[in-house]
Amino acid sequence: MDLHELYASKNGVYIMWMGNAGWVINLHGAVVATDLDLHSRVRLPLPPNVDIREMAGHIQATFITHEHGDHFNDETCKYLRRHSNCTFIVPKNCYEKAIRIGLGDERIVAASPGIDFTFHNMSISPVRAIHGHFQGSVYRGANPEDCGYVIYSNGFTLYQPGDTLLLDEHFDMDKIDLLFFSPTEHNMHIENSLRLIRLIRPALAVPQHYDSYTTTAENAFWTKGFPDEVYEKLTNAEKSMYLKLPQGRPHRVV
Repeated sequence: MDLHELYASKNGVYIMWMGNAGWVINLHGAVVATDLDLHSRVRLPLPPNVDIREMAGHIQATFITHEHGDHFNDETCKYLRRHSNCTFIVPKNCYEKAIRIGLGDERIVAASPGIDFTFHNMSISPVRAIHGHFQGSVYRGANPEDCGYVIYSNGFTLYQPGDTLLLDEHFDMDKIDLLFFSPTEHNMHIENSLRLIRLIRPALAVPQHYDSYTTTAENAFWTKGFPDEVYEKLTNAEKSMYLKLPQGRPHRVV
């Protein structure tokens, strides 16, 4: 499929990975993004087939999960401010940063875990996210106001967890059709990624947060993911729900 279908379709669900936890998603005609990092000096090159100015012009809302620059990228958000009419949905603890970098109060929605709201044809449930660090430990700067997002539209539900360890909230989630998961050391790594997939049992489980930055000994805990190792540990039946996508290639989910 081509990019025009991703941007313009009014029916169905389409996704395109832009690296790390960055996605462009069309939910029945509402085009949204999550955690886009398009301008970092340290990330690997973007997909060459994607015109980011054209893409920006279609985005109606961008969901940001927490303040770290690989998720809440200053330059990318400033770019979206200039080249789109999108609304910035940010955790409440990121509101001051959003104002400071000039996103404009009129275009910001501050989200808090447990407080649902609607946007266009979507129902949105922010979910608490607790940031991890080395070897599955809790990051000393973890903020309980960080958000993942469960987004519901026309009978379809997706979950973007952001950067988080496995939490109590994940044990009683309602039906999720599309799960993004991050198999890095500072998120759910391999075993807890498997636990999350088996707890939620989505129609599709899609890995993210890997192959987006040059990995070094110092940053491997957050840049190196293990999507293939997760896949190998799934049962044959579970493997049918696993979808690993290249960056910059649109995919129709339903």
